[in-house]
Amino acid sequence: TILVVDDEEVVRNICCRSLEKKGYKVYTVENGLKALDWLKKRGCELIFSDLKMPFIDGLELLDAIKRDFPFVEVIIMTGYATLESAVDAMKKGAYDFILKPIKPDQIRIVADKCFEKIHLGEENKALRLANQKLVEVQEMKDKFIAITSHELRTPVSHLKGYFGILNDEIYQQLSDEEKKHCIQVIFDSIKELEEIVRDMHNLNQLENGYSKLQTDKVDVNDLIEQIVYDYQIISKKRNLKLEFKKNNTSISMIADRNKIKGVVIELLQNAIKFTSDGGEVQITTKEEGDYCVISVKDNGIGIETSKLGNIFEKFYEIQDSSYHSSSKDAFMGGGLGLGLPWVRAIVAAHGGGVKVKSAKEKGSEFSVYLPLDENARKQ
Repeated sequence: TILVVDDEEVVRNICCRSLEKKGYKVYTVENGLKALDWLKKRGCELIFSDLKMPFIDGLELLDAIKRDFPFVEVIIMTGYATLESAVDAMKKGAYDFILKPIKPDQIRIVADKCFEKIHLGEENKALRLANQKLVEVQEMKDKFIAITSHELRTPVSHLKGYFGILNDEIYQQLSDEEKKHCIQVIFDSIKELEEIVRDMHNLNQLENGYSKLQTDKVDVNDLIEQIVYDYQIISKKRNLKLEFKKNNTSISMIADRNKIKGVVIELLQNAIKFTSDGGEVQITTKEEGDYCVISVKDNGIGIETSKLGNIFEKFYEIQDSSYHSSSKDAFMGGGLGLGLPWVRAIVAAHGGGVKVKSAKEKGSEFSVYLPLDENARKQ
C-alpha cells in the first residue's frame, strides 16, 4: 500500500495512475495532518511526500513518521529549488527523493526498489511492531488505571468523609458556617465526578460524529481577549506573564463559539499548568491562507520528542501520576488526559487541525488551524 501526500491534485493523480499500473494499491491525501491521521487509522508501507505543504511540511511530516511509525518508508518529492532540503530529508531517514516535474517511470522504479528493501525486513518488522504495540497498550492501561483512580479517589474520599460527619452526632455541634462548609464540599465533590463523566461522554460523542456544531459568526480576537481577561487573576497569582498578540485586522469565521472557546481555554490552562511561576504564556492569532491560526506558546517544561506522538491519545498524561494534582492552574496540575483529544476532535469537526512544537525544558507551542470559510469547513 502506498500513500501519496501532495497539495497539488495534478501530482497526486500522476503518482496514483503511474503506481497503479504496477499493481500497487494507492491512496492520496492533500496534507501532512491527513497523512498522519491515515497512518494511525489504516497504515501503509510507503509514502511519497511533497516537501512544501500547508499545516505540516514534508520535513516535519518525515520527523513525525520516523518518530511514531519508524518502519514506514518515505520518498520525498521536491522541486529543483529545494535540493538542499531533499538532502536533509535523506539524513532524517527518507529512503530517496525525486525531483519535480515527476516522471512516471522514475516513480515506479523508486517504488520497486523501496519495496525490495521492505520485503527483506518484513518478518522482523512485524515482530518488532507487535512487541511495540503490546508495550504501548500495557503502558496506556497502567496510566489509565493510575490516573483515573487518582482523579476519582479525591472526590470520593471527600464524599465519604463529609457524609460521615453529617451522620455523626458531632454535626449538631457545628456552627452554621461549618455546616455550610460541609455541604459545599459535598456539592463540589459531586460536581467534580459529574465533570469526569461529562468529559468522557462528550469526547465519545465527538469522535463518533454524534455531536452537532452550533455555528455562528465568531470574532476570534474578541473571543480570545475575553478569555485572557478572565485568566489574568490566575496568571498574577502564579506570577506568569500572560500576553495576547492579536492579528492587526479582525478575524471572523463561522464556528461553534462555545466549543472554540473551550479549545482555547484548554490549551491556555495546559500552558499555565506546565509553566513554572514567573514564566511566560503568549496567545497569537493570524490568517494563513484560508485558515485562522490560534497559537498558545509557553516557556514551560516542554514535552520530550519521543512522547509527542502520544499526547493526543485518550487518558495519556505525561507526568507520573504519583505527582499528580487535579488543579486547573497549579504548576504540574494534571487531569484525566482527555483535554487534548477533545481539542483535536473539536478542531477536526470544524475541518481544521492541530500542530504542536515542543522541546523538553524549552516550552511548547500548540497551533490550531480553523478554516475561515464555511464551505471549506464542510468539505
